[in-house]
Amino acid sequence: MTIEDFKEKFSAPLIGKRNVDFANLKPEAQFIDLGLNSLDMVEVVIDFEKNFNITIPDDDIEKLLTVGDAEKYLKTRLNIIETE
Repeated sequence: MTIEDFKEKFSAPLIGKRNVDFANLKPEAQFIDLGLNSLDMVEVVIDFEKNFNITIPDDDIEKLLTVGDAEKYLKTRLNIIETE
């Protein structure tokens, strides 16, 4: 999977389904500050699981507080390494 594929699959549940502005998808942005409540987060995680064909354990979900947390977690799980 390329970085571009990852970014598209990562941002789709947030931009397309939750109407989050792409410009707000910064690593430090907290999901709650983007207007996502706990139900939204459950749905986003389900979308991540479908998009990336993985299962995210409940204990791990609780640690995904920011966009950066989620990106780092998914990249680690998928063994995606970004190069400059």
